[in-house]
Amino acid sequence: MRAKGLYVAAGVLICAVSHAGTLYRYVNPEGVVTYQSSPPPSSATHVRAVHFHDVSGGTSEHTRVHVAPVVLYEAPSCPPCTAAQRYLQARKVRFRAIDVANGKALAAMKKRTGATTIPTIIVGRRVLVGYVRSVVSAELTAAGYPRIPKGNP
Repeated sequence: MRAKGLYVAAGVLICAVSHAGTLYRYVNPEGVVTYQSSPPPSSATHVRAVHFHDVSGGTSEHTRVHVAPVVLYEAPSCPPCTAAQRYLQARKVRFRAIDVANGKALAAMKKRTGATTIPTIIVGRRVLVGYVRSVVSAELTAAGYPRIPKGNP
């Protein structure tokens, strides 16, 4: 009976380790920001390694929202804004959407982020100008937000 318990404990440990990972963000010599799971080449600059765990059974939503809140600056009739909003909803990310169609919200966005382009997405302290799904995905994953289940868009 004791041996069976050890096998169960070992299985749990292996599963826990398999859900951990590291995501590397770096700038290549051409100035392109890249995200990948393997270490960057030696020519990379501004390297940042983010260690994370698959949060499907770990980090609470309360922790994610307070550590890395998400804000989406958007405007009506903006296809990239709509795409960003749908992606955040698909990942079940709680976010605050701010319509910058009026001057005050746009001025506040520029003051906070330095950007005047929409959509602008803030994940914690990171400002993402424009919508590139892979970049938003990497930042959300690094911040501990759950991934989209396989088979969903």
